[in-house]
Amino acid sequence: MIDGVDGVWAAEFAPVAEVLAELLAEDPAAGAAVAVHAGGRPVVDAWGGLADPRTGAPWTGRTLALTFSCTKGLLAACAVLAAQEGRLDLDAPVADVWPAFGAHGKDAVSTRMVLSHSAGLPALDADLSRADALAGTPVVAALEAQRPLWTPGTGHAYHAMTYGWLVAEILRRATGEPLSAHVARLAGGPDLWLGLPAAATARLAAAGWDRARSQLTFPADAPTTPWRPRTITRAITLGGAFGPELVGDGAGLDDPAVLAAGLPAVGVVSTARALARTWSRVAVATEGEPALLKPDAVADATRPQAEGPGVLDLPPPHARWATGFMLRSPIAPMLAESSFGHDGAGGQLAFADPVAGVGFAYLTNRLRNHGDDRADRLVTALRTVLR
Repeated sequence: MIDGVDGVWAAEFAPVAEVLAELLAEDPAAGAAVAVHAGGRPVVDAWGGLADPRTGAPWTGRTLALTFSCTKGLLAACAVLAAQEGRLDLDAPVADVWPAFGAHGKDAVSTRMVLSHSAGLPALDADLSRADALAGTPVVAALEAQRPLWTPGTGHAYHAMTYGWLVAEILRRATGEPLSAHVARLAGGPDLWLGLPAAATARLAAAGWDRARSQLTFPADAPTTPWRPRTITRAITLGGAFGPELVGDGAGLDDPAVLAAGLPAVGVVSTARALARTWSRVAVATEGEPALLKPDAVADATRPQAEGPGVLDLPPPHARWATGFMLRSPIAPMLAESSFGHDGAGGQLAFADPVAGVGFAYLTNRLRNHGDDRADRLVTALRTVLR
């Protein structure tokens, strides 16, 4: 037993659960869960704190959390799996499967450029509404009409929202299947959705920002930037469709209607248990089944594609990008250089490490973006155990 946390864990992995207990003791308003698969089997499934600080409802083993941009890592895995199966060519022009996309200087943009945030499409000229985002089709049309902000392939900047609709439309046209079907195949089990069923909404943790440790405004573009009207805020909010705080009653990404729509860049809802299982399935033989991605596909998809400040010249720390996956960096404090996955707004982190044979997930409803070392402390404990 460990005070402050519930769940199950193998004895040798108790240090990971102990760190979760420390994190929750430091912030009584928080709720969180951490899960680890090692060698294809669950070895940590721990949770604690409050699922809803407003009501005092506890976090349980069935509590769901919005994973935010951890979604993007799953989309990358879906694309790489489709490529492994010969249904998608990562280096061919997107216009080969989506002809209308090739207009306005995008004819040479490849799927790999899209996945590595180098397609030049982080923000849109079009003003979009929440209804447009939920419908999806207006976003696809806006992407077809958009001119790249730089010559594709010559620089990178985080495609915070557009990434999702780009990847979803590429996969739909290449395979004939909706993105939700690809994500469900990846998960291979319960409690991970892109498009949350109404019956599951009562299990969702209430997310909110720890305002003492968060910055919720974004720097304006420098006056010399050619695309000054397209601010970072515009990219984060999909042209004003959503607020910069991302969560909030009736207006955020956590609104039931938004969750049901399954926003393709940020909409996956999961338990930590299901998210760790999914990442284990991606790269490690799990529960008697071979890994979804073969070693050569992993090797190709995890070659570094972009890193550093990028075209927006943002201050460090900077992410390191492979083909849709984040690699280990101060932003994404994964296990080792062999790890790949994605972080999510407010402190979420999920990844696989095929060398260590690990799938990892940490989810919390207490969001931070300044001086957040929670995932790093958990991963450090895991690294120590594995040594």
